[in-house]
Amino acid sequence: MKSFASRLNQLVPSASMAMAQKISEGNFEREIIDLTFGQPDFDTPDHIKEAAWDAIRKGRNGYTSSSGISELRAAIGTFHHHLYHVSYDPGSEVLVTPGAKQGLMYLMQALVNPGDEVILFEPCWLSYQDMILLNNGTPVFIPAKENLEPDLSRLEEYITSKTKAILINNPINPSGYVFKQQELQFICKLAEQHDLFIIADEIYDRIVFTGFTSMSEFDSIRDRLIVANGFSKTYAMTGWRIGYLLANEQILSKVSLIHQHTATCASAPSQYAAVAALQGSQNPVDQMVKTYKERRDIMVEGLSDGPFIIIPPDGTFYAMLNMSSLGADAENAAWTLLEKFGIAAVNGSSYGKSARNYVRLSLTQDSNLLTEAMHRLKNG
Repeated sequence: MKSFASRLNQLVPSASMAMAQKISEGNFEREIIDLTFGQPDFDTPDHIKEAAWDAIRKGRNGYTSSSGISELRAAIGTFHHHLYHVSYDPGSEVLVTPGAKQGLMYLMQALVNPGDEVILFEPCWLSYQDMILLNNGTPVFIPAKENLEPDLSRLEEYITSKTKAILINNPINPSGYVFKQQELQFICKLAEQHDLFIIADEIYDRIVFTGFTSMSEFDSIRDRLIVANGFSKTYAMTGWRIGYLLANEQILSKVSLIHQHTATCASAPSQYAAVAALQGSQNPVDQMVKTYKERRDIMVEGLSDGPFIIIPPDGTFYAMLNMSSLGADAENAAWTLLEKFGIAAVNGSSYGKSARNYVRLSLTQDSNLLTEAMHRLKNG
């Protein structure tokens, strides 16, 4: 048999999938509290589901415009203007994709040439690295500060003649860090000076417990900015696979070519459901965010005088737990947590060397389970 593509050798298996396998194979003394989930534990709001059923009943089940149905592109443009007071033309500057992740992959295919470098701040979502590698690019990681805050003071020293783009996730998965306005302004300044693209993954922009500034609010970088977003996290629609990209027409016209030859279009019922998500009541979103904040506070307060240090997130539904007090090997921190406390988490090293002494905990379990998890960490 002929060999597979050599690019596959660069990919790293999913750490959360490895943990799930470990749990399924293990024989543990007590019930495992699984804090690995990267998706909401809430169901999709009823009015969104009903919109999908209505579309199906009306026969809206075929291909749509590759860019997305006009109703959804208009709704995205209107909603983004409402949130951030910036305008994107629904006809040429909005591209609907089968999830934000797919949109980001299209983007890498459109921007990255062999040898091009894309700068990432540690810790960061592990799929970014693989997307860049699959397109023969080079991911360049800037180590975080001791508290896992992005170290912008080192950004310029990492920019080279090969740098093509700076990619930021705001808020950050896994740390929950939310970039401050002046930090974003600094990134914009350097991107302009060095003629770089800025890729802003803002999938968690509505799940914040503090103020939030979108990269789209900076007019000076409009021609070099691509914003990725979607419905999975905010509206508990992970399985619906619906996201979008915002950028100028010159960029999106190139990305759209890849989309046309890959997926053709996003699922039609999912698109109509997404319209209802944006145009309907936002109360379910507000309630979810309120619940995540309450869960975050349970974690922080539960470990306030214990041996573990947790970094309180300002956004997302994750928190990073420092495992240094256990003296566990960085690569085995999550296994140690599982075996000693019956708590499943994702190794921080999956998100970069800066997080090697941490594990990522998810807030997507009910308060009682989180309280029990904190009790175990405090009392053994």
